[in-house]
Amino acid sequence: MSRSWSCRGQTEPVAALVAVSAFAFGIALYAAVLGGTLPGTGDPTTAERTIDRVWDDLEVEGAFHAHDDRLVDRVTGDAVPAGSTVYVRVTAVDGGEERTVAEAAFPSGYPHDTSRADGRAIVDDVDAHGPPEGASVATRPIPVAVENPADVRSGRLRVIVW
Repeated sequence: MSRSWSCRGQTEPVAALVAVSAFAFGIALYAAVLGGTLPGTGDPTTAERTIDRVWDDLEVEGAFHAHDDRLVDRVTGDAVPAGSTVYVRVTAVDGGEERTVAEAAFPSGYPHDTSRADGRAIVDDVDAHGPPEGASVATRPIPVAVENPADVRSGRLRVIVW
């Protein structure tokens, strides 16, 4: 039996490059198609990132203090994604029912190219018609100090981004 290397199977370099390229293209195509269905890769991530930034602006000593400031005065332009409109609502449980304690909207271009009237119009529209179709929505439970720092109740922060 001869141990000649010329008997072994070999592939042309061009054919090997084509095969590897086709494999890589298939993996990339699969990832692109699957990318929209994986958690954290679709639109909800916009609202999830925004709710974290908004909460950082609103939270004082671990709670939202509804009695101190207006919500619109607390949210900075850094919390709002550039080119997006953001609606924020804070609710608190009162007598077993959830009631809105603060809400505000931040139009595209906030804070430089907008007015409070623009934000109020968005709040009225969302209250009347709900969020726009395709909007990204995130909610989280938060503590809410309703009338003073000692009157803390269970609440919810809701952020809608479109």
